[in-house]
Amino acid sequence: MAGDLWGLLEEAAGTHAGKALLRFEDRSLTYAEVAEASQRAAAGFHEAGVRAGDRVCLMLGNRPEHVFTWFGLARLGAVAVPVNVHLKGEGLRYTVEHSGARVVVAEPELAARFDDEEGALTLALSQRERGRALVLTEVPESSGEAPRAEVAPEAVAAILYTSGTTGPPKGVMLSHRAYLNSAWRFATEMVGATADDVLYTTLPLFHINAQAHTVLPAIQLGATFAIGARFSASGFWEDVRRQGATIFNSLAAMIPILCKQPASARDRDHRARLTACAATPKDVWLEFERRFGVTIVEGYGLTETAGFCVANPLGAARVGSIGKPMSWIDARVEENEILLRPHGEHLFMKGYYRNPEATAEAMRGGWFHSGDAGSADADGYLYFHDRIKQSIRRRGENISSWEVEKIVNAHPAVLESAAVGHPSELGEEDVRIVVVPRPGQTLEPLEIVRWCEPRMAYFMVPRYVEFRDELPKTATERVEKYRLKAEGLGPSVWDREAAGYRVRRD
Repeated sequence: MAGDLWGLLEEAAGTHAGKALLRFEDRSLTYAEVAEASQRAAAGFHEAGVRAGDRVCLMLGNRPEHVFTWFGLARLGAVAVPVNVHLKGEGLRYTVEHSGARVVVAEPELAARFDDEEGALTLALSQRERGRALVLTEVPESSGEAPRAEVAPEAVAAILYTSGTTGPPKGVMLSHRAYLNSAWRFATEMVGATADDVLYTTLPLFHINAQAHTVLPAIQLGATFAIGARFSASGFWEDVRRQGATIFNSLAAMIPILCKQPASARDRDHRARLTACAATPKDVWLEFERRFGVTIVEGYGLTETAGFCVANPLGAARVGSIGKPMSWIDARVEENEILLRPHGEHLFMKGYYRNPEATAEAMRGGWFHSGDAGSADADGYLYFHDRIKQSIRRRGENISSWEVEKIVNAHPAVLESAAVGHPSELGEEDVRIVVVPRPGQTLEPLEIVRWCEPRMAYFMVPRYVEFRDELPKTATERVEKYRLKAEGLGPSVWDREAAGYRVRRD
């Protein structure tokens, strides 16, 4: 099997040229067609000046062109930097600037985000050491022949930015080897997929899950994958039926949301047999399986581990457990923290881009320190308890409390604030912000929400807003967030969802 992403696609296209590889809405593309479209994208990027090692930001939604771009860059030996399409303002600016992108490709409707009211982002892009960064609103393509770079398996294939805890997001560098290993282990160990399967996802292609656990394993197996533009509770099963999906990936919130849909005679009218999930709420796990006839395979992983590396064994799941370490890693719990270590080099991240201090801290002692609290039972099953890091997990997105606080604190009437997670009825957490106004200032909860909306991704905007005269702190002036979380929601906490206010997703 090939050792790099382009080599994988090229070999598979030679073997399965006429077989359907990619399904999206009413489109169906063969292996040969996907490879040809990816080659045209590579040629277009090469004509735009992209060379091996260059970073290219992809602010693209779920559609075939995202896949063509990804593999086109891999052919050139360039480094893809997937960008969350919901980022805006400071979060978007930091990712693009820190990555040193040579080119940015963004959906046309997102282009305005690269020219904010002060022109700050555009100015920063034009002052690169390497010259002006090219911002494109469509995937470039050319009929020319793109060069095929010699790419080592350990070379960086992508940099994925994941929320920091006490600072800006960190760029996780993943090698071609890490991607391919994770995909193969997912297919063979976690879900037992075969060439006859159709792997389906509505999870975003800018995250590791859809990349390593839908697209790549399908290509490795000679199978088919299907992508949905986005998750829709009312349209989910219809798309599963239309695409003939047999395996789909899900996240915690999707399971209770689907269970809350009205019962239908067609609840089992589909081909899906299994879903790979993370953070499934225990109280709906068995209900989902009984109602829809789909087995939940619960697992655990992070961007730094290239996705799932712990999973419940097929046929031996324990409800509430994240499972056992896969065959290619070691795992242990030390001082209540889950530690992970691969059996080989370049199978986890190569490090955090331009952040050797954070890399050393995360990999101290040769183990990746997950920042997650957990435990293990006598049979080796692991259990996730809580996050040690000051990050919040909402519907599959990691949210830095530091980023939320930085934006809220910039409000002229705010003295300081603290962002914490509060358990959500859909699993994982919602964002709660505790605000201390400046002396003599008065604020309304909705004012905080409306301040946040244009300055952060929609999923970061606090659901709960509370005002206090002061925050609980240690003797060294650190906010005691554990106390805020333990207190829960008091009568003074405002809930924007209960108030009927919906945050825009644009």
